[in-house]
Amino acid sequence: MRFSIACTAAFVASLASANPLVNRNQISWEFPESMPIAKRQDVPAPGTPAYICHENCGTSITLSREANYCTNYLWIARYDACLQCANTHNIWQYYGNSITAAAAVCGFTAVPVKK
Repeated sequence: MRFSIACTAAFVASLASANPLVNRNQISWEFPESMPIAKRQDVPAPGTPAYICHENCGTSITLSREANYCTNYLWIARYDACLQCANTHNIWQYYGNSITAAAAVCGFTAVPVKK
């Protein structure tokens, strides 16, 4: 009985002191459905240029689901950053359709910078 009480107390204490990995106010991003599961496992380490490119393109898609995103400076910045890096890191094939569709709604033509 004492063991279970001690375990319960330790568990509750760990929950109370745990920090979330993602700030709830921070925008999260997802891989596009067109990206194969196996390819998602090869994503570079956080902080690397390739990872940041995935983050920019994915966040651009996430932000495009919000109302009035065409005038949202966060979407515009991520969209532009994605166009700058997508061909360099060979990821336009995964993000291109979604980003092109979102850009078209805003009257933009999504053309990534050549390698």
